[in-house]
Amino acid sequence: MAQQTANSLKSKALGDLDAGKLPQALKKAQLGVKKFPKDSDYHAIAGFVLTEMKRYKQSIPHFIEAARMKPDDPQFVENLANALMQTGQIPRALTYAEQKLEQFPNNKELVRVIDEIQLKGQNWRLIIDHASQRLQSDPDNAKLLSTRARAYGKIGFVEHSSRDITRAYEIAPEDISIAFQRAVDLHQAGDKEGSAGILQDIRTQEPLHATTLLQLASIASKDQVDELFDATEQAIFESEHTNSVLEFAQAHLISKRDGLEAALPQFAIANAAQHDTNPYDFAVEEKKQRQICDMFPAAAANVSSGHVEGPVPIFVIGQPRSGTTLMEMMLSSAPDIAGCGELTLGADLSQQLVEDGNAFDTDAARAFAEEFRKLMPPIPDGSTAFVDKMPHNYQRVGFLLAAFPNAKIINMLRDPRDVGLSKWIRRFPAPGMRYASNLSSIAHSANMYRTYMAHWDQVFGDRILTVPYEDLVADPETHSRKVAEFCGITWHEQMMHPEENTKQVRTASIDQVRNKISTKSIGGWRKVADQIQPMLDGIDPQLWPEYDFS
Repeated sequence: MAQQTANSLKSKALGDLDAGKLPQALKKAQLGVKKFPKDSDYHAIAGFVLTEMKRYKQSIPHFIEAARMKPDDPQFVENLANALMQTGQIPRALTYAEQKLEQFPNNKELVRVIDEIQLKGQNWRLIIDHASQRLQSDPDNAKLLSTRARAYGKIGFVEHSSRDITRAYEIAPEDISIAFQRAVDLHQAGDKEGSAGILQDIRTQEPLHATTLLQLASIASKDQVDELFDATEQAIFESEHTNSVLEFAQAHLISKRDGLEAALPQFAIANAAQHDTNPYDFAVEEKKQRQICDMFPAAAANVSSGHVEGPVPIFVIGQPRSGTTLMEMMLSSAPDIAGCGELTLGADLSQQLVEDGNAFDTDAARAFAEEFRKLMPPIPDGSTAFVDKMPHNYQRVGFLLAAFPNAKIINMLRDPRDVGLSKWIRRFPAPGMRYASNLSSIAHSANMYRTYMAHWDQVFGDRILTVPYEDLVADPETHSRKVAEFCGITWHEQMMHPEENTKQVRTASIDQVRNKISTKSIGGWRKVADQIQPMLDGIDPQLWPEYDFS
């Protein structure tokens, strides 16, 4: 009888919710919480109704209780993570969502929450502020140092990030997540041996640690492949859910053992697992492209902030894997050019402007420039220019050139088939790279890049220098001189030797740029064309007249 009453009240509450009668639904759910305190559904319904009413703060205790009562139910976890984010509890929301994603690795809602947090640089700054305040009273808290290190890295404060994770590792070398961060930091600084040593230490504690296996697979020598392959195979077998990290590790090891062609079926498995939880939306990207380009019509006079202070901004843009890291390493090899890596500021400062749809006038351009300068990482005294090599800034050229009339845009152009293959055989978990795990999406994104650039070339003309990757690697001196002249900087011979540049590299090009400039990757797509056909079919040849598609 009691169960019948509980179900009846629950049905009525859900009926009111479906009918949009939110106050009535909430009243019934709260009554159910009191009368049937062991029934988690009433907490879930109350929390969900409060969420629908945008009373997120009041929904949190209900979701916490529901998740406590049913820890294996992912829906309660999703709701709590979202409520924490909506109430501005960004550090707590991100930590909670990422911890629970290990329990529910294919949960799309948790991925969405994490993506939404990560796509906004302001959220990383909130995390830095939160950690910094707590570190004042607890300066040796390794977890807080680790959290702040990660956030610093996300907004381009590389030295701050490295300092924090080094200190965290000194305090708590036994903490696996901290040790892994330190290993990655060493790899980014060019110390593969030191990185591998820490990764092996992690394996003594947790032999099947997924991200450690992937990291080791990416740097493994041939004599290490078989042992790592067996460990990765065992980890996949023991995993309750498909784990894209382990699948990518397996793919890299097959590639090193048997060659790329043999590994591509495994890369397809790995990418499918990743894309399923983080799909790319063609329509959303096309709408964004129209909105942005409409803000900068070709027929209108160019907006200018009048902001021409130094150091001169050099924005290196292009598709990821098109040579943007190589170009930054060449430029920052000069003694007075500061390399800033991939700053998120172009996206952070333009996102709301695009959503609002207001005209980008002189005042807006001036505010953009001032905020950009204020939020960017510190650069060495005496620098005459700084380099921001965020590839996806090809979407934001209008904002950048309006804000910085003295800025230089270097557009790296590379055969989209080579670029696409290079994306396909690497794991890109960042939300802005979700297209990289689907062949048709890779092609669509490539075409979108070319559509953006056709518009910017029409609007800004000679303010953009396009550098074909194939020409650059074939004749680095001629083209590095051309780039230096365009940017108004002094050419230095070191620019032809980016492999000697000691700055940290935090991109997928981490190992390639430590080697001498080479042409060996050009045309690599031809050997595996039959396995990447959906990408080849999706690329629009008319957008790429420089390359032979016959």
